[in-house]
Amino acid sequence: MLDGVTGGSAEIVAQDVLGGSGSLNLDARQDIDWMSNRVRVIYNRGDVSWPVGTYLLTSPKESHSKFVLGYEVGLLTKMSVPSEDTVDARFSLDAVTAIIPAAVALLQSTGEDRIAVTSSDAVLSSALTWEAGTSKLQIINDLLQAAGYWALWCDGSGQFRVEPYTDPASRPVAFDFQHGAQSLHMPDWSREQNNTSVPNKVTLKTVGDGDAEGLVGVATNEDPESPYSFQARGDRWISATEEGVEAATQAIIDALAAKKLRDAMTPVSRLEVTHAMLDLNPNDLVGFTPEDGVRRFATIQRMSMDFTFDTDISAEWREVLS
Repeated sequence: MLDGVTGGSAEIVAQDVLGGSGSLNLDARQDIDWMSNRVRVIYNRGDVSWPVGTYLLTSPKESHSKFVLGYEVGLLTKMSVPSEDTVDARFSLDAVTAIIPAAVALLQSTGEDRIAVTSSDAVLSSALTWEAGTSKLQIINDLLQAAGYWALWCDGSGQFRVEPYTDPASRPVAFDFQHGAQSLHMPDWSREQNNTSVPNKVTLKTVGDGDAEGLVGVATNEDPESPYSFQARGDRWISATEEGVEAATQAIIDALAAKKLRDAMTPVSRLEVTHAMLDLNPNDLVGFTPEDGVRRFATIQRMSMDFTFDTDISAEWREVLS
């Protein structure tokens, strides 16, 4: 137990490669090894509890007043471990290398062993090389993308997660927020849309290997019911192209292109909601039926909270278009 905590906060961010950050306020210097110790924040409500985050500590900042000496300590997610560890020399993997075992081995080389892994038979379609000084997290995430997986993330207990990407429509609803006497969200909420920059065509390309051409994945929106489609734009393509993508097979690059196209649409529908503390993870799918009676679905992008007994979560969600 860490005594003397007078406050703090945490922010969990799905699109941040490090997954967020936090801070702690202490009323006295504790017997802590700031360089190696870790701290786990656990939320307790009666007989229900769950870990909010497991963090590394930064060197404390002293705060002096006339009567009090306190300390402010930054909290870094465990994603900082592979992010700050780099390869010493050029790092290469041959074609047909099994992708997920290679990514897990690289993570284990940082000294981390609490890893939950979903296995895969995916192999590299061509040899890959990263220059000396590249962070191991970047290499791991390049490999996971090639296999059609989520970027590496770490849950509240401090366990690294290596999992296949799941389309929002295929995710279970983690929680259903509904207006009423037992509502767990505040009545005030907001929705923001920005429609002008949404593409209706996404093209992804891999790098060729010798005489073999690279893979090309194309996803288009030609749904006449979609406000962003080719037809809705006056039979005009609004394209987004990305080269140097890592993908092991044609099916994976096609799926990546489709995901990129979907993701390009989600920022245009952003919801900001305040709700009670709940055991939720970034990218979870939630249902939302506010006072207007319209049921919406959204994925969790950001959760901010204070370390107080009565804290709420300030959340940012991406609406899932049905």
